[in-house]
Amino acid sequence: MENINLENLKIETFSINHIEDVTSIHSKVLDGWSMKGLIGDLANQSTESYVAVYEDRALAFCSFIATDDAELVFICTHPLCRRQGVGEKLLREAIIALPKTVNSIVLEVRSQNEPAIKMYEKMGFVTLGKRKNFYSFPEDDAIVMELIKGGVMELN
Repeated sequence: MENINLENLKIETFSINHIEDVTSIHSKVLDGWSMKGLIGDLANQSTESYVAVYEDRALAFCSFIATDDAELVFICTHPLCRRQGVGEKLLREAIIALPKTVNSIVLEVRSQNEPAIKMYEKMGFVTLGKRKNFYSFPEDDAIVMELIKGGVMELN
């Protein structure tokens, strides 16, 4: 895919209109969800999910379980659109769009996913700890990270 002009990238609330694009993205990533799982995400009233849309196609997806605090349960970008700022823009705008009651965001990331860890650190997430052998296929540890939401307003 050609270079993405981030000014033309729109962040939208995930809806049934995005299901085919997002299912396609999930089929290309490690630990991706099925269409049935994505439809379940839409039906769950505790989730807040967003997509990055460019030229009428969803290129990235993220989903949070949100109450007083939030857990980022999934974020993925189409493999051909990575390292262009799509995931970062999606995550920044999604965090700001979370309900005002959300005070912090926690996530787990594969310890070998260095690009994602660097992005999270750049956004202000700090490492809380490690969960040994948390992931399988392939086996990997999880790095647990947290962002205090008040700090996200300083993100530009």
